[in-house]
Amino acid sequence: MRLDVSVTDGTTGHPVDGLPVRLERFGLDRWQQVWNGITDGEGRSGCTVDREDAQRPLQLTLETDRYFATLGVRPFYSRITVSFALGGTLDRHEVPIVINPGGYTVHSVRI
Repeated sequence: MRLDVSVTDGTTGHPVDGLPVRLERFGLDRWQQVWNGITDGEGRSGCTVDREDAQRPLQLTLETDRYFATLGVRPFYSRITVSFALGGTLDRHEVPIVINPGGYTVHSVRI
C-alpha cells in the first residue's frame, strides 16, 4: 500500500521543500518508526506501507519548527503529529497537509 504526504505552506500557497516527515506504527505498547523522509520541491514524500502495518494505528510527524526557522518564524506547533488508521484494501492513500505558523489542516484522500 502506498502512502503519500503533500505539504503546502498556507501562508504562501507554495509546496514545502525539505520538511522532515516520519511515519510510525503502534505496536508492543509504543510507537515504532517505520519510515522517515524529507519533502521534495513539490512538497511531497511517501513510502510503501506493508499490509500488516496498514492494519495498525499509524502516525505521521512533521518537524515544522525546522521549516519555519528557515523563514525566520517561530511556529505555535513546533511538531505536528497526525494519528490515523489506513485499514481497507485500497492501494494508495494521500495525506495533504497545509501548515502555517499558527496551525494546520489535514485531509485524507483515498486513491
